Amino acid sequence: MNIWEVAILTCINSLHGEADLQEIYKHIGNFIILEKRHLEETRYGGRPAYQHQVRSHITNLCQAGDLIRISIGRYSLTKKGQKRIK
Repeated sequence: MNIWEVAILTCINSLHGEADLQEIYKHIGNFIILEKRHLEETRYGGRPAYQHQVRSHITNLCQAGDLIRISIGRYSLTKKGQKRIK
């Protein structure tokens, strides 16, 4: 299991099963250790590196059917995603 994906699913689950990217960014540190390298801004858009990690893994989770995109930047946990973290 990928630790980022489990952290994202657990984070969204803690937010009542639905969250937007800003909420995930705000709370993800409660579910995975963000090291100094994760907090450093990247040269791609000036965002912290962990935000790129989150976005990349959310794409994977949607493709796997663990999350669904319910609107731009907002995601909901599926039954499959719930089972993955239990």
